[in-house]
Amino acid sequence: MFVRNCARALVALLAAGWCFSAAAPSDAAEILVSDRLTNSVFRYDESGTFLGTLLTDNVNLNQPSGLTVSPDGTELYVASSQNNQVVRYDYDFAAGTATNPSVFASTGLAFPNSVLFSQDGSTVYVSNLGGTGVAQFNTDGTSAGAAINGTIAGGSIFQYSGLAFAPGGELLVGGFQDFPAGTAGAVARSDAGITTISDFIGPDALLNGVGNIVVDGNDLYATAGFAGRVNRYNATTGAVDGGFSITGLPFPASMILAPDGNSLLVGVLGVSDGAGSILRFGLDGTPLGTFATAQGNPADGFAEATGMAVVVPEPSAFALAAAALAALSLVARRRHGLAGPPHR
Repeated sequence: MFVRNCARALVALLAAGWCFSAAAPSDAAEILVSDRLTNSVFRYDESGTFLGTLLTDNVNLNQPSGLTVSPDGTELYVASSQNNQVVRYDYDFAAGTATNPSVFASTGLAFPNSVLFSQDGSTVYVSNLGGTGVAQFNTDGTSAGAAINGTIAGGSIFQYSGLAFAPGGELLVGGFQDFPAGTAGAVARSDAGITTISDFIGPDALLNGVGNIVVDGNDLYATAGFAGRVNRYNATTGAVDGGFSITGLPFPASMILAPDGNSLLVGVLGVSDGAGSILRFGLDGTPLGTFATAQGNPADGFAEATGMAVVVPEPSAFALAAAALAALSLVARRRHGLAGPPHR
């Protein structure tokens, strides 16, 4: 009976393998870096070692910015800022390729900046620096409804940049800079249904030039290019963390939570084209060195880290089976009193 139950459990584990992925061994994650100067996306491993060029597309891309991979890991989406479209590619992590480009969406886009899937994977959100709000699309590229918008900072902030989800599921939207003053930025937050956005954090000079937003637990991190810093806030209340300090950066823009979950990778554009880098910081703001630097030759990596995305491969069926068998073996040993020293 026990053996039969174990066999059934193994089948169930394999059938729902993705649920067991946290315990199963897998290949290392990769960081994808978009580069507006070369219309390319580059691959790096978790330590910052250059792995190669994923794609260069001078036909469909014109200064790419934000990028993301579909929830099932088979498609790559890249925002192309200068021709107002999002381009979709067939993505193969194992092969290190992105092929078959097609225009996923262009309607209502004006200098698209960030791309984010909804938490249920049914909707693609695209922020726009050109003042058209946050566009929303179904996964087939058709419209999923009117653009998400609102009156931010009395209407002076309408250039939207980074996207992330608050702990409560609301959509957080970076407000790049107030117009015409050009002295402050903000972070807006949507209603529960993600139909409109309103003031949340700022406007504040310390947020001038908001780029990417990262939410980790109840911490919200935001880059501020013109302020030269990264700020941290309470992701629920919006309260600033005055004890956190990453300052003196030459235009920080892109940012992601590193695959280790214990550090931030910040794309710094630098004072001139091709002079930037990707820096690593602890979640408390401690500098942890340089992850990667800009290269003069596209064959060697990015010239400007305009956007970044982390890709974690799905565990293989073999890895899942090994993990499941190990778990069942442990259960069997414990059942027969074989785990650890004899009981007294």
